[in-house]
Amino acid sequence: MEIRHMEMKDLKAVRDLELLCIREYFEKIMENKWEDLPKEFIDSLGASNPRSFRHYVEEGTSFVAEEDGIAVGFIFAKMVHHIYNVENMLWVENMGVDPYYRRLGIAYRMLQRCIEEGKRLGATVVHSAIQPDNLPSLMLHRKLGFFTDSREVALLDLEGPKPSASR
Repeated sequence: MEIRHMEMKDLKAVRDLELLCIREYFEKIMENKWEDLPKEFIDSLGASNPRSFRHYVEEGTSFVAEEDGIAVGFIFAKMVHHIYNVENMLWVENMGVDPYYRRLGIAYRMLQRCIEEGKRLGATVVHSAIQPDNLPSLMLHRKLGFFTDSREVALLDLEGPKPSASR
């Protein structure tokens, strides 16, 4: 398993994988069927949409997990400056792993690598978009020391004391 920087050549594979993950989540929470959603709406979803993808690649803080040349995971992140009274914050927009490859530590390794890159670039805080009903994601973030509550953002202060992972 290789965790590497995302590249433009990854667009199709990552797009397909991100939409698979979004569809899986939507089917749990939406009353509408995925097939009934307007194409324009689906095309606008996710960080891998063609309007956004290049930005994340150029930022250098997004990664792909690859197994035998196949993308099996992704994480989209970018540095944000001067927000929430923080000079340098790493914003994790979205991440996902192919269902077949879950529970192998891939998301943990991608998020850890992303955090390391953020620290290297001067981040002092990491915010991660998270769905409060996504228990595996909550547990992953807590395992890495993030503070989570009922909000849809998990917080990791890279300079301050670490909150207890148990709740």
